[in-house]
Amino acid sequence: MTKVAVQFGAGGIGRGFTAQLFHESSYEVVFVDVNLPVVAALNARRGYAISIVGDNPETIPITDVRAILGTDIEAVAEAVASADIVCTAVGANALPYIAPAMAEGLRRRTEPLNIILCENLHDAADVMRKAVEGHLPEEERDSVLSRTGFVQAVVARMVPVPTEADKAVDVLAVRVEAYKRLPIDAKAIVGAWSPIENVEPVENFEAWVERKLYVHNCLHAVLGYAGVRAGYEYGWQALEDTGIFALLCNISAEIEVALTAKHQLDTRELRDHTDDLMCRFKNKELGDTCRRLARDPIRKLALDDRLIGTMRLCQEYSEVPFELIAVISHAINYTDPDDPSAEKLRMMREEHGIDHVLREVCHIDPAEPLGMQIKQCMESEPQ
Repeated sequence: MTKVAVQFGAGGIGRGFTAQLFHESSYEVVFVDVNLPVVAALNARRGYAISIVGDNPETIPITDVRAILGTDIEAVAEAVASADIVCTAVGANALPYIAPAMAEGLRRRTEPLNIILCENLHDAADVMRKAVEGHLPEEERDSVLSRTGFVQAVVARMVPVPTEADKAVDVLAVRVEAYKRLPIDAKAIVGAWSPIENVEPVENFEAWVERKLYVHNCLHAVLGYAGVRAGYEYGWQALEDTGIFALLCNISAEIEVALTAKHQLDTRELRDHTDDLMCRFKNKELGDTCRRLARDPIRKLALDDRLIGTMRLCQEYSEVPFELIAVISHAINYTDPDDPSAEKLRMMREEHGIDHVLREVCHIDPAEPLGMQIKQCMESEPQ
């Protein structure tokens, strides 16, 4: 009997990453999405191609797929009821909207089911669990939840957003890098686990979450803000600047010390991972712009996110690199009229001042040493 993977979200991650892993593990992939043209194309063609871009480009055909419109609650629930594995890649804000059909499908089954959550949200598993719980009858709630694994994943494959020109040629076109490891939280798995290609259940999951956030995401943000400041359009161009490359190396060195100390990670493996990231960031075919990497500075400056979170990690376990303080000051001063977050931050700066931004956005006391250093950095450099 064919194994079935139900994939909520047929976007870049769902279609360009997890579906490949399921396909390579001999699953039929059933997509759930609200994008009518995408759903129609998947059902008409029953397959599509993934373009791996970079040094060794290749085209990977994905076959044995179909799709269900997300608004068809009955069809979605039935798919979940008969699935062998479920995965979400819908965006954190959409999780509550898929919960009703998810809950109904879970009610109809008696066997355990694991739901892999590929969302850019630190507590996605808890959010999904609570959303599902709210749609379960009280008398069934404990039983259903006890046989459901809400399994968080760390998504590190880079998938550029397709341009309108790309979609005009083929609505299913998707370009991705070759990297395809998917660590998941081993402790959240219920029942027996059937291996899936490149899906890696890991015990020390928090270490993987923080490695993604404080190495991958932080360095990407550093590249974005430094690149914009230097006038580069693309991240790969900024990385060819020896000064910016040195900036990333200096910051990553302190991050590695801090992460190793906190999670007892293998120093060599972490260094190899960082070196590999630098090579992946150079992939011209991904077309990552510096402004995209810098986008949404309010989120990136949040207490537990890639800039302030990394600074606090280094403060506790090693020492804060001055270069990171400089990048934080650039992020606070970042402007982009086409970025609503940047515009909101600009208005906060102009109306309430830097101390207000430090307190309300970064959760930093302006009078503490780090707050003072950030302000001094902002005052000493031309805007």
